[in-house]
Amino acid sequence: MGSTVDAMTSDSRRTAALAVATAANLAGWHDLMLRSLGHATEHEAGLWLTPERVPHIFFSAIAMRPDASSEACSTRTDTSSWIAACDPWSDLALSGGGFLVEGDHPWMVRQPGAVDVAATLGLEVQRVLDADGLADFEQASAIGFGSAPQPPFTWHAPSVLADPRLHIWRGRFDGRTVSTSMSFVAAGVVGVYSVSTLPEYRHRGYAAALTRAAISADPSLPSVLQPSSMAEPLYRQLGYARFTSFRTWVRPAGPDTNRSTP
Repeated sequence: MGSTVDAMTSDSRRTAALAVATAANLAGWHDLMLRSLGHATEHEAGLWLTPERVPHIFFSAIAMRPDASSEACSTRTDTSSWIAACDPWSDLALSGGGFLVEGDHPWMVRQPGAVDVAATLGLEVQRVLDADGLADFEQASAIGFGSAPQPPFTWHAPSVLADPRLHIWRGRFDGRTVSTSMSFVAAGVVGVYSVSTLPEYRHRGYAAALTRAAISADPSLPSVLQPSSMAEPLYRQLGYARFTSFRTWVRPAGPDTNRSTP
């Protein structure tokens, strides 16, 4: 019995440490992206946050430990636009600050290990190394996620390409970028982001190929990601498994978003 309890305690500690690392990676990725776009960011009372209006693909606040400050999340973030906050421990009390629970979502991990980056038929996987490639990546990523294409560098400024922690990938078929991914190596994990495929090129293995490229940034580390419900079966096939969940809060724009409810 004692050994079973010890094993459960050890597993719990590993999961807790992985949650902290994943939150730190997510915050670091956001910090790099938003600062490169000229936005201010800060760390306050267990939170990473930005007080400014930022593109809708980004969180405005991320809790980096349990018991982070709900007040700071409510009062130090922008009220002029819709925003989202990431609550990895589902313990923020944000309803009084005008937030609504959008939902609870899984975080998945792939344990360290070699990854097969063999070519997928017809697809050329390239690392993005220049501004032209980044603009092309952005456009394909926007379409893949169902967003309207934006002017170049709306979401990712060219200066991010100089950061050694970041690896940006695109998959090209017949001269066109059809799939994307991004990896960010920080806090002892590889965070996988921006995995997308153009609708007409799905179900060909391209998202799997771009995920494997992202993992290859450092396969000696655990790889973590936030899957959509549609993509979760794909990631399971690549060796990922759920290890925890996080809550997303959203707050619509309005003059009364920081007013306490009666």
